[in-house]
Amino acid sequence: MKTKTRTETKTKLVLVNADLQQNNDLVEQAYTAITNVASDLLKKFELTKYRTHISVEHCKDPQNTNLVREYICFFWNITISNSKEGKSYIFISIDESGIEKFGSGLTNLLLRSAFKITESLEGKQSIEYSMRVNYMPMDIHNFFYRRIVEGETDFVSLFTVEHLQS
Repeated sequence: MKTKTRTETKTKLVLVNADLQQNNDLVEQAYTAITNVASDLLKKFELTKYRTHISVEHCKDPQNTNLVREYICFFWNITISNSKEGKSYIFISIDESGIEKFGSGLTNLLLRSAFKITESLEGKQSIEYSMRVNYMPMDIHNFFYRRIVEGETDFVSLFTVEHLQS
């Protein structure tokens, strides 16, 4: 007698209820606010390479399964992604050479703002959990340059903020 075995197919689709969607919307709003702060911090630099940032809309890439959006500049990689449960998180990675060249002040300003944006306040839904900072400096600027060389695509855009004259 032959027995049939059932094969199971795993899917990466997650059922998102209204509460989770509302929470993820708040995390996305926080991500946007954090990247706006990051762009403002870049305005003080004279050199274009320090004022340039890349926006990656991972949702437009059919190969992508969990990354949502990404902001890459010489100093940081700020990413919003979803866990396998569908919950959104913001990840901030810090570039080692940016710290070596300019010190930690710029990154401290970004992180202070990011934590303030996501902090739990009375009457406000808490998204503090969503902040994930990689405090071990990485080599982000090489990834940044590679993205610039690859150029714009349907889901990658390049921007340069205006220099703020002092």
